[in-house]
Amino acid sequence: MRAIAYFQKTFKENIREWKILVMALAFGPFFVYVMHAYMGSATTRYTLLAINRDRAVSAAGGRLSAGADLLAQWTKAAYPDGKAIFKVEEVSDLRQGKTRLKNRDADLLLIIPADFSLRLRDHLANHDEGLLRLTSIGDHGYARYSMASAFADYITYAYVSQAAKVRMPLQMDFQSITQGRSLSEFDLYVPALLVLAIIMILFTAAASLIKEVDKGTITRLILSRLSTREFLAAVSLNQVLIGTVALGLTYLSALHVGYRSPGSLPLFLLVGALSSLAVVAISVLVAAFIRTIFELLTVGVFPFFILMFFSESMFPLPRITFFRLAGHSFYANDVLPTALTVKAFNKILNHRAGLGDVGFEIGGIAVLTLLYFALGVWLFRRRHIVNNGGR
Repeated sequence: MRAIAYFQKTFKENIREWKILVMALAFGPFFVYVMHAYMGSATTRYTLLAINRDRAVSAAGGRLSAGADLLAQWTKAAYPDGKAIFKVEEVSDLRQGKTRLKNRDADLLLIIPADFSLRLRDHLANHDEGLLRLTSIGDHGYARYSMASAFADYITYAYVSQAAKVRMPLQMDFQSITQGRSLSEFDLYVPALLVLAIIMILFTAAASLIKEVDKGTITRLILSRLSTREFLAAVSLNQVLIGTVALGLTYLSALHVGYRSPGSLPLFLLVGALSSLAVVAISVLVAAFIRTIFELLTVGVFPFFILMFFSESMFPLPRITFFRLAGHSFYANDVLPTALTVKAFNKILNHRAGLGDVGFEIGGIAVLTLLYFALGVWLFRRRHIVNNGGR
């Protein structure tokens, strides 16, 4: 009964402090709308600069303008949803093109030589065994260049083999793991954006705990014989409700901007609720080291950013394997339960995974939650309960 009474107290306090509650609930939807406005619902489009020095030549059946034909192939290249892969721009100045590459205003620069059509014609007539050459310029350490170059190379090889009437000895059969649904770049980001909504309750959960210490009311709670277990259970239930509501609002925001998922909604919410509990466990650990709300808003920002960045909610991280278990890899950043949540959400929402498919992630989140709770409760009792006369 004491736990229920304290749950009602903290629930009313969260409603009373509506500004913090609104911020926690609006954080996830805000990022969904911002990222959708930034990325749109389209797949990535690369800017391809081309210097076409090719000169058309006479050939059997008319004129051969291989350079112009190749430009047309790059321009027509499209994703399965029909949207163009490249934004093709012809430039005449090599220095200007390199400057645009350095400024990230373009992803790839291709130079078609003056004898491109001539060499292709001679190859067809068996007059020349020399290679046709194109020059590809870009930053090899830039991920967009690598992707743009791969697309452009594939299209170029396909065009040349067709124009030169060369039968390729290999055919690739492409199969999708998304069961026919083409995922946009925004779709791939949605699972991580949903986790941001859960991470935000780090502040609300820690604030519910530390304000009792800050205001000195922790002594009254001790005198009321409210046990540490009852105290933390009431706060945890309250924060899991807030986290689940925030997750639901963020998911509805994603649906509003066009995101669609074939995955199981009950399984998604189950993983979300468990992950909210995991963040509460981390909040207990954070609250054990601070005493005032001011410290929470300063020192508490550090663990928040650790969760946000190292859970892959903002960008992918290098894979550093700690161990493998039953065919699953446990990576360095998986010590954060929210990193496992991102993986689980991606499997459920984008790949229609079932309970068995995310069992490793759910198990990992549960184990980490217990570990963080055990350490957090021990430290919190030692620093804030025992020191104030409690047991």
